[in-house]
Amino acid sequence: MHTFIAVLTATLAAIAGGLAGASSAQASETDSTYAVSGCPARTTSPMLSRFGDPNEYFPVLNGGFNRWGAGWNGMFSLALENEPWHVNREALTGSLRLWPGDSARTAELCVGEGEDSFRFFYKGTGQLGSRLLVRTTVRSNTGTYTYGTTVDTSRTGWQLSPVVSVPNHATTKVQQISIAFVNATPFDSVRTVLVDDVLIDPWRSRSG
Repeated sequence: MHTFIAVLTATLAAIAGGLAGASSAQASETDSTYAVSGCPARTTSPMLSRFGDPNEYFPVLNGGFNRWGAGWNGMFSLALENEPWHVNREALTGSLRLWPGDSARTAELCVGEGEDSFRFFYKGTGQLGSRLLVRTTVRSNTGTYTYGTTVDTSRTGWQLSPVVSVPNHATTKVQQISIAFVNATPFDSVRTVLVDDVLIDPWRSRSG
């Protein structure tokens, strides 16, 4: 198993290196950089415009899964398959693979009070009863709160998720969130769910 991980990591590194120049060349003039007070600066772009969503987005740390395990915790593996629209130009090499019962959670991410939603891509199994649990944990100066959203993954192929809300609980205008994905399909299934390009929608999309 360790040998497999090492080989897979090396393969991904080589692919990522080959794509680095192309990713830079593809930078769009619509990209912009901004920072919420109290959070790091991030680069945003209207990544989902072709899906009728004009808002700007920025990816969570390693939200395109181009680096093995970086920024994620849990029991999961990586697939050498990307969502087919390649909306995240910096991550064109892989996706998260979840067997039934597997889960993966992001590191905590600093967000402003108006950065109130996220979306992602997922590949369904084609099996009735297949589902993905999306668990959002919000930590603010008023406490820690957890929310769950269930996504039907029984349809075959890659799809864009619905908008998942991030409630604001901070009185300081900044809070920490983490996002977890759990394959909640019954354990008798032998099919996996893939997740790719986890994207945060910043308040800037609506404030101009």
